[in-house]
Amino acid sequence: MKELKNLATRISFDHRLTPYMFTQPYSSKLAIEQLGSYKVNSSIINGLYLYYQGENQIYSPRGTSSVDTFLNTAYRIKESEMNKLKEKMEAITKPEVFPIELLSKNNRRNHIITYMYPIPMNNTLSYGSVAFFVKESAFKKMTQNVLSDFKGNMYIFNEKSELLASNSNGEKLELEEVRKLARGETGVFNKTIDKENYSFVTVRSDSSKWTFLTAMPTAQFYGRMSSLKLTIIIILSIIAIVGILTTIYMSFQQYKPIKSIALALKSKQSEQMPKRINKNELESIRESIELIHEDSEQLQKKMKAHRPFIKDQLLLLLLKGDIKKQTEINDLLVDLKIDFNGDRFFISLISFKDRIEEHESLQSREKILSLLAKMTYKDCVGYGVELIHDNAAALIVSMKDNSKDPIVAQQNFVENLKQQLRQYSKVMPTIGIGKVYEGIGWINRSFIEANASIEYDLLNKDNTIYFENMTPSNEGLFWYPIDDQAKFIQSVKQGDAVVARETLNTIFSNLKEQNASTYMLRCMCFDIINTILKNTLELGINLGTVQVKRLTEFKSLEDLEHTLNILLTDICEEVEERKESHNSMLRDNILEYIHGQYKSHELGLEHTAEKFQLSASYLSRFMKEQTGKTFTQFVWQLRNEEFKRQLTETGKPIKEIVLDIGYVDVANFTRKFKKEEGVTPGQYRKNNRNSA
Repeated sequence: MKELKNLATRISFDHRLTPYMFTQPYSSKLAIEQLGSYKVNSSIINGLYLYYQGENQIYSPRGTSSVDTFLNTAYRIKESEMNKLKEKMEAITKPEVFPIELLSKNNRRNHIITYMYPIPMNNTLSYGSVAFFVKESAFKKMTQNVLSDFKGNMYIFNEKSELLASNSNGEKLELEEVRKLARGETGVFNKTIDKENYSFVTVRSDSSKWTFLTAMPTAQFYGRMSSLKLTIIIILSIIAIVGILTTIYMSFQQYKPIKSIALALKSKQSEQMPKRINKNELESIRESIELIHEDSEQLQKKMKAHRPFIKDQLLLLLLKGDIKKQTEINDLLVDLKIDFNGDRFFISLISFKDRIEEHESLQSREKILSLLAKMTYKDCVGYGVELIHDNAAALIVSMKDNSKDPIVAQQNFVENLKQQLRQYSKVMPTIGIGKVYEGIGWINRSFIEANASIEYDLLNKDNTIYFENMTPSNEGLFWYPIDDQAKFIQSVKQGDAVVARETLNTIFSNLKEQNASTYMLRCMCFDIINTILKNTLELGINLGTVQVKRLTEFKSLEDLEHTLNILLTDICEEVEERKESHNSMLRDNILEYIHGQYKSHELGLEHTAEKFQLSASYLSRFMKEQTGKTFTQFVWQLRNEEFKRQLTETGKPIKEIVLDIGYVDVANFTRKFKKEEGVTPGQYRKNNRNSA
């Protein structure tokens, strides 16, 4: 149970498994693969499924299917148990363990055990659930040595006295009789059942509250019966099974190639395809190809609708340098109609810190972000994305490869950018510009340099600064360049371990080339150590005494560089984890605010964005990514559920209820309600009261 709880917690906070990720063609495949990796990590899991409330889809390592299809085909669950499972999926607020009865051809009892956890964990405002299915056979394997070769029965009950698993050697006992004994006191006792004496051992777990009960005929403790007959039966059964399996194998070999193609296509089919009987393999292949073509067209339509969100995610990946396969990135650039002019890139970072928010409204910032969505000037074209953590916007600019002077082209573009910004802002934002690099994989280096330029601007009181123009503040004979130091600091703050190690290597190479005394070198080394310690404290990361001691006890430049490289990996990982934690906290705060204010007439996208100091476009994208719904859809769902509740549980007039849930236009709400529910509010009240 601890193992599954840890898996559920990791799934709950995995940014790759949010509702938004499953709706995207590119990221949904990665999300499904990620689910599969969690399943592989446990040896007892038979099925792993992820469900988000309000949807009709269940996600598993095998793909996506509708709830009804999953319940009917995956495990053939009884109809009564299906309703029970649906209710728990929609309303679960704490972890639960319970059995689910399955359909059985021979009327024998058959079930699976369900471990269900809410998403997010330890939060009353859950919006989904993760479920692990464990077959009863998994428990039988773990308890098979309890009975050994004795005859008897082994039972496991949960805290509600529901049977989770049983293991029997010999005659089974009446389940209800055993259940009564399990509810009683624990310990060892004897009881006569059907004129036969049995010895019982009952143990109750303090952690899981499960009850483990073992029942054996008392006579077994005084003698054992021969197992020769059972052994012969087992041997003959094995021979028969091997013969049957061999016959089946030889039969399938005759049409294996066609069958393989049919199965391969079937595995990629949508679960919504209508079922047909008496289909041969050729018909199945033809229908599969037609269905794949239809699914492809639907995916193209969905991708077109979600293109703005995918575009921002791709630009953020380029800024982070998180490029695993160049070909996939190029394909996405084409699909999203991002047309870079050439293979030379630089970053223009527009910072709103102490500029826009102090002197102007968020509406001005929205206009600036709209301007930066795409900018072209002569040989350069730039695509912008908002950086909510940095309170800034980054413009990825590319220029033609045949530009005679890249530096001049860069300066001309920046000057044009400044002229455009002056139209929307009385006080110019700070602009930091990184170096020009060749290759899309070097964009993150320019991004780090642009961040470093912003920090340098705070000292120089200028609103535009080029990283290349940063000059060393130390004019002595020996020291390392300040621009390397600034780039190193920003790479650590951004959590970019690759650039941090590259810059650190450049700094140490510079130290090794200088003809400085040992004392001067040690002073410069302690300056590097002091820089790291100061910035980790600014980030809120406290290094342990052992780590600090190890830094100060270096024996050579190589020794210090090796120690710092190890430390940088830990620091950058901590920075990335904090960014993810910030997203989770922001999501919970926004959802809590909406749940508390959805009845207010003033609640809206712009109002909420201003409340949390976000742009409306970012809040809209953030809601879609985290919940799978737009801001308007999410608020409508809350208001609609409250409206239906008051319709059925109170006698208030419809107009009064509409006003109470935050709507002013009663007629407009009525039309929308009828479109969503298929009936008018009055008819809904009448139908549900009659059914109740």
